[in-house]
Amino acid sequence: MPKFSIIVPIYNVEQYLIRCIESLVNQTLKDIEIILVDDGSPDGCPAICDEYAASDSGIRVIHKKNGGVSAARNDGLALTTGEWVLFCDSDDWMERDACEALYDAGEKENVDVVVADIYRIKGHEIIYNQFFASEFTYRDKAHLNRLVMTDLYQTYCPNPPEGSTIAYGGPWNKAVKRSLLVENDIRFDVSLLGLYDDILYTAYVYANMKSITYIRKPVYNYVVVETSITKSYKPNSVDISKRIFRAFEKFLSIYAPDGRWDEAYYALVIRRFEEMLRLYFFSRKNPDKLPVRLRKLKRLMREETYVVAAKKG
Repeated sequence: MPKFSIIVPIYNVEQYLIRCIESLVNQTLKDIEIILVDDGSPDGCPAICDEYAASDSGIRVIHKKNGGVSAARNDGLALTTGEWVLFCDSDDWMERDACEALYDAGEKENVDVVVADIYRIKGHEIIYNQFFASEFTYRDKAHLNRLVMTDLYQTYCPNPPEGSTIAYGGPWNKAVKRSLLVENDIRFDVSLLGLYDDILYTAYVYANMKSITYIRKPVYNYVVVETSITKSYKPNSVDISKRIFRAFEKFLSIYAPDGRWDEAYYALVIRRFEEMLRLYFFSRKNPDKLPVRLRKLKRLMREETYVVAAKKG
């Protein structure tokens, strides 16, 4: 059993893929397996994957019909054999000692999850992204519950760092024991079409974990892409939001029927509503006339999810 399984979903990133794979094959911790999931990529990515797999027995490749990032991650998960699981997006890359740092921390503290910091890459600018004010190991239910709320909405962070941070729900800075994922059947929700699926995945991980440790160590390089799926016009925004809320409400009904995470969830709803205003209702790419959009918006604001969130969020 390798110490780490690293899953890389791949689609149309030929210019970045070699950088990503090189950062994995050159990890200081050598006892790892790398699972490259070619999600029907139309460029040279499939050939690059096969070339690396032919020269490295620690690399496995899946070629599949395009089904989105969530399905690709799930297909990779199904093949993992490592003690720990980690994800890496194919246009990003990992620090060379990432696996070693995460593994050492996890083994030292005997925990289910290890979280670390990242670098944000904006053009030629490198920004250190610290997630918490200080290192910790949590085993008590109160702190673990607070981390679920932090995942849903970052202002609930129990010990926030100075300055801004992003993406508490990102899967790429979190090493998770594979046994935790398998025993609780934790996967990515493909119905969310690649939006908020990482936050939901992390919510299920946090709700099931018994322990977690955080190290102030950047392990990942996250490339900020202004035209990414989270920043571009989406004509199906209203439908996606309904899918998101349905999935999270199912999660809450299972793990928090007492309502202890509702406040953070309603904050997530408000966040999603603000995104819809930017990416759909008032996007310059929206072909509908403004009066038509405003009528749709008014109808939407009368739906129960948004009314309750406005009152309680």
